Amino acid sequence: MPRSLGWKPFAAVFFVVFCAYGYFYQAGGWNQNSRFDLVRANVESGTSRIDPYHRNTGDKACRGPKGRCVKAGEGTHFYCDKAPGASWLATPSYAVLYWTAGSERSSDEFLAFAAYVGSLTSVALPSALAVVALFWLMLLFGLPRRTALGLSLGYGLATLAFPYATLFYGHQLAAALLLLGFAALVRERKGTALLGRLGLFAAGAALGMSVVVEYPSAVPLIAISVYALTWMRPWQRLAWLAAGIAVPGLCCAVYHWMVFGGPATLPYEFSTQPHRSQGFFMGLGVPEPRVLKELLFGQYRGLLYSAPWLVAALPGAILMFRHSKHRAELYVSLFIVAFVFWLNSSLVDWQGGWAMGPRYLISAIPFLVIMASGLFLPGAIRNDKLRMVVAAVVLALGLHSAHMMLMGTAVKPEVPSYIKAPYKDYLRPSFSKGKLSISTQGINMPNAPRRAKLKAWNIGQKVFGLSGRSSLIPLFVIQVLLLGWLWRRLRLSPTDGSSEMRKA
Repeated sequence: MPRSLGWKPFAAVFFVVFCAYGYFYQAGGWNQNSRFDLVRANVESGTSRIDPYHRNTGDKACRGPKGRCVKAGEGTHFYCDKAPGASWLATPSYAVLYWTAGSERSSDEFLAFAAYVGSLTSVALPSALAVVALFWLMLLFGLPRRTALGLSLGYGLATLAFPYATLFYGHQLAAALLLLGFAALVRERKGTALLGRLGLFAAGAALGMSVVVEYPSAVPLIAISVYALTWMRPWQRLAWLAAGIAVPGLCCAVYHWMVFGGPATLPYEFSTQPHRSQGFFMGLGVPEPRVLKELLFGQYRGLLYSAPWLVAALPGAILMFRHSKHRAELYVSLFIVAFVFWLNSSLVDWQGGWAMGPRYLISAIPFLVIMASGLFLPGAIRNDKLRMVVAAVVLALGLHSAHMMLMGTAVKPEVPSYIKAPYKDYLRPSFSKGKLSISTQGINMPNAPRRAKLKAWNIGQKVFGLSGRSSLIPLFVIQVLLLGWLWRRLRLSPTDGSSEMRKA
């Protein structure tokens, strides 16, 4: 940690984003219900079978005596068809709540509250820590304090990281874990203080857990591992990193073997969703240029349509390449971004179902921000006027992106797939009319069909009794106070970010 900066600004950054993530409860849906069913099964019956709750969701795996099945029958059992990592991380909080709830633990109200706490502890918390890690990383690259703050908050509040940190999905959690592990290794490579054995083990565990949360994270994990392999010495230090990676991987292999019959047998092989068995492998097909264009620019699922400030990643990468000391980090980021885009454009269901953007691209977003930081590296743009213009453009686009993300998060991130212009035809009209937290899908849908008191909510509605857009006022007050304090605290001293980090 920069000595002249102290720990308080990092804590403030954490609370800015954590308060935003925890402000919203998005209720249920197939994806989150499937994961929460596994949480319940783990605690309530000590098993991975979700038989008592499987009507809760269409995202499930069915295994019978003859293998894959699509409906219940003699000897068949249902399971969550997702990677188990997010459910595992939410299990401890649910266990505490379940064991202390007494007779209330069977009520729908209890399940809704437990689902909110589970999402808060397993997704929102790691996501907020990842924003802090990115802030640290930006300072480590030598960016001025306020610029580092802007980029890290831009990631946390002006990209899909925001809405998906409020949902019990795996995408944002996997991205956060990758970023946490990568940031720790960059600090190890560039910093003066080395991580101890436990630090290396923890960094590896974060990287390994990202794969247990979302299987495609295996390829970014390999890229980051190669990055560490090229410079980390002595070899014993790599062994601690590898041990951290291996532990969650071994746990996941045992889970696959016990539940699906083999250590490398994925739940998707038993999924009741037809598209999981299409394509070459688990829904993968041939990459389509049309899809790639839609993923970038389309108003249906375009990443740059909803977060246009991320376009700074391209010129930022070019300028970062000119700084030889950051090229290794650039290469890792470029590889991960290219892989994630290739993967998404290859999927049979590339659109991601009910969503407000390209959710399969979420794991690439922190690495796009790292690339964008190249615009603000010391000496990257020598002309003062041009540097101010670039900063102003990125700021303007970032504020627009933040507004788009707030709209989607406050209204409903899971926009029905048949709506081809989610922002124009669904989110903006609802937000303008003050129709917020409109999801009525329960976390226990068969037993609580669309009951108003179990719908989505935000803290302004739930705690303060506010309605419409005024329900966001408490969040704005918290954010203004924290950001005002941060802005003053991060006033540049006579040293810039680069020299400050050299002193750390």
